[in-house]
Amino acid sequence: METKRKYWSGILLALDAIDIHLQGITTYEQYAASITVKDAVERRLIIIGEAVNKLMLLDPDDPIEDGQKIRAFRNRLVHSYDATDDMTVWAILRNHLGPLRKLAEERSR
Repeated sequence: METKRKYWSGILLALDAIDIHLQGITTYEQYAASITVKDAVERRLIIIGEAVNKLMLLDPDDPIEDGQKIRAFRNRLVHSYDATDDMTVWAILRNHLGPLRKLAEERSR
């Protein structure tokens, strides 16, 4: 149980870091123009994907909403970095991190 809580806490820390990296970035154009922000955000998404992977391996019977997609996107960032589309990352940042944060907050306690 402690190990699972550690991974959930790691996800929360990565989400907090993403929020910090995105301070002042309000549009896709701003995001796409900043290589340092993109690098930092993608690194944190990789960390989230790895933590989700480890959680899924630890307890396959404990479903994580979109866990397979998170894991697959992590693999894409790591292994197919040249095929990573900034617009896809931006959409994930804007539309999908909220539910993951809620779940991580619940499970990291």
